[in-house]
Amino acid sequence: MRSRDKVRVAHVTTVHRPFDTRIFHKQCVTLAAAGYDVTLIQEGDKREVVKGVSIEPLPQFRNRLDRSTRGVWFAMRRALKSRAEVVHFHDAEFIWGGLILKALGRKLIYDVHEDVAKDMVDKAYMPRWAIPPLHLAVWMMEWLAQRAFDRVSAATRSISDRFATPKTILIRNTPIIGELSFAGARAFRDRPPYVGYMGGLAGLNGTEQMVTGIGQVAEELGVRLLLAGKFVDSDIERLVRSSAGWRRVEYLGWLDRPQVGPMLAKVRCGLVLYQPSPNVISAEPNKFFEYLSSGLPVVASDYPLWRAFIEEFQCGLVVDPRDPAAIAAAIERLIRNPDEAEAMGRRGREAVVNEYNWGKDGAKLVRLYDDISGAGDEVGEGGSFAA
Repeated sequence: MRSRDKVRVAHVTTVHRPFDTRIFHKQCVTLAAAGYDVTLIQEGDKREVVKGVSIEPLPQFRNRLDRSTRGVWFAMRRALKSRAEVVHFHDAEFIWGGLILKALGRKLIYDVHEDVAKDMVDKAYMPRWAIPPLHLAVWMMEWLAQRAFDRVSAATRSISDRFATPKTILIRNTPIIGELSFAGARAFRDRPPYVGYMGGLAGLNGTEQMVTGIGQVAEELGVRLLLAGKFVDSDIERLVRSSAGWRRVEYLGWLDRPQVGPMLAKVRCGLVLYQPSPNVISAEPNKFFEYLSSGLPVVASDYPLWRAFIEEFQCGLVVDPRDPAAIAAAIERLIRNPDEAEAMGRRGREAVVNEYNWGKDGAKLVRLYDDISGAGDEVGEGGSFAA
């Protein structure tokens, strides 16, 4: 059996933000800690080594077309230069580059974070007429990918079901236990009446409904919404900033990972109010489990998968995400009943600690690499999202 430190691997992304949580903090750091020689090729401005991972920067590209052509070419050349024998990529636009690398003898893993074809419906910038042909093109490319590449890593059960081949492995985007914990967290009764949201701020994320809903919570409760994230839609930003609910919002902007734990320690529940779309209904959002890992109950969209989890573990409330009045009522219930809210959060955290955590999924990732490269030793038990 080969030593892991003799196996060079490269993770490649032309789309995701630098130091993306799933790509860098979970996958790359886990593989480096297991002994693999790991390079991350991502947008950036300097070469460095972070947590045992060599960072190889890509320039910032002018637009999506430039990124998906010239950007993929640059990334592919850097993967070759790294002399990686396993290339693990995270974006559908890199498939054509992956096919070239495969032809040159590299082993390829396609990491599917989301259902790209369904996700097109949610893209505000995309003309409606362009969706059908692009949907077909993505379907054909992914059909080719699952046959040509060595493995497909699926982030959710619905994606795993779509790539239903022996090459597919479910590696969930579960939280790292303790990453978002904060030693100074107080009992819910002693916290201010705050609720929280972290993530992208667009129509899809329910930004308008969250802000409108917080504005409808009973005034005497003094509830405020701590809103952490980046606006990706200027129209939505203008809309919510001009709404009555904005006066009850404390906008924190984008938070780095070390800042998230202290923010969550201030609130009594986390909001996950994605609006209905084909991609979202079957999603398993990372923030859903991150809230639970911090001991917070969730107020979440009433979709079958989410409802089943919340009802099984009694760890939150589900609402119609389009209805600000229903959102306000759920927030009021948790604020008026801090002991009930804290018990929900405790049950949710137990579910994460026992099953839905990166310790289990990270172990599956290392086993995948040991299998594909013929290196390493056995690691701990893995798991699946389904109970």
